[in-house]
Amino acid sequence: MSVSDLAVDGGQPVLDRTTAYPWPKQRSEWSERVLRQLESGKLSVYDRSGVVAEFEDAWAAAHGTEFSLVTNSGTAALHSAFYGIGLGPGDEVLCPTYTFFATAASLFQLGALPVLADCRPDGSFDTGAAEQLVTDRTKAIVITHMWGLPCDMDEVVAFAERHGLDLVEDCSHAHGATYRGRPVGTFGAAGAWSLQTQKLIAAGEGGVLATRSREVYDRAQLLGHFNKRAMKEMDAAGPLYPYSVTGLGLKYRAHPLGVAFAVGQIAELDSWIKGKQGFAEEIARLFTRIAGITPLTLSTAERTSAHYALLFDVDPALVPGGRDWLVAACNAEGLDDVDIPKATSPLHTLHLFQNPISPVTTYDRTCVRTAFPIADRLAARTFKISVPCAPVGYEEEDAGYLAAVEAVARKLADHLSGAARPAPAPSTEAVGTEAAGTGASSAEGVR
Repeated sequence: MSVSDLAVDGGQPVLDRTTAYPWPKQRSEWSERVLRQLESGKLSVYDRSGVVAEFEDAWAAAHGTEFSLVTNSGTAALHSAFYGIGLGPGDEVLCPTYTFFATAASLFQLGALPVLADCRPDGSFDTGAAEQLVTDRTKAIVITHMWGLPCDMDEVVAFAERHGLDLVEDCSHAHGATYRGRPVGTFGAAGAWSLQTQKLIAAGEGGVLATRSREVYDRAQLLGHFNKRAMKEMDAAGPLYPYSVTGLGLKYRAHPLGVAFAVGQIAELDSWIKGKQGFAEEIARLFTRIAGITPLTLSTAERTSAHYALLFDVDPALVPGGRDWLVAACNAEGLDDVDIPKATSPLHTLHLFQNPISPVTTYDRTCVRTAFPIADRLAARTFKISVPCAPVGYEEEDAGYLAAVEAVARKLADHLSGAARPAPAPSTEAVGTEAAGTGASSAEGVR
């Protein structure tokens, strides 16, 4: 083309309004459940009863775990898991550098130190990179199933067992994801999920911990669920039970209105995961029409992704301007969901991990002990996009979103290949969002 028709160069956008995948979806029965909870007057649930017990029972059943504990955030669930396995001052925890900082940040509250390891090219935990970081202080490993794609759990579990380490799974991107048919969050001492608005199970704010260990469950309750719940649920014969009245000074109870909105979503999770697979493959097909773009987090035969987002690599040798130009071009065409994962910056680039501090101890070692070439490459070259999940009743909305993605991807592919035909402009009324529904692009790392 002698003159660019791209919106980023001053041309007409292919979409007639800013478009992003609307989430969370709405169902009348979910809203009605919230209203019933509101009308009941029970705006705090002090023990394991009502909607809190209903959610926890459904979550435990879906994951085949004995214990489940709702919290007020995914960060609180992770903190509870770390305290649950007994971490404290002097302990080190192997942690991915390629994750959202909440995966590791609560370790500082316990005086434990996250030690950062590089990742694989798809963003998952690299046990090979972690091997050299094991010391006599290493007590645990925390992994993140990034963008919903499970890590290689055979390797992770073998690594943890070989070194005698407890394993905590951060599943905040991975609701419903499975490894060889087994739900993530069930391979180690504890799993933790975020229920923040953009997550696949959305409570607005919230989190949940799952474990098969009575000790982890009791300690997690003691940390943030003091008095009525802890007194009723903790093992009365256990050594920590005398502290159940007061807990340890934190309160991690979830708001029951958020739990009421989320509880009905659990039954739809399996169908949403199935729906996401086809949409992810189609979105990958659309973007790989552009030479130099490669999908990194599609499901495999063993690893079924929850597709919180689909991650792509952009080769700057084949796409002039590289990733940054491509994202700007997609956004200018009206597709806001194409996004650089800013909040998920590699942890080794953040001040807290370069200069660790804790309210309970002073560190004599650093979090950063190696180079991170793969994480640095991902940070420099990747973009992400939301993946629809085909909820019943929202088929037209999801199809409209996919049509918008197709129009933008086609226009960019045609431009970069030098083709002259313009891309058609679909109607995006079902998914056009100027003030709402920004999808995973707005808060990809919130725990």
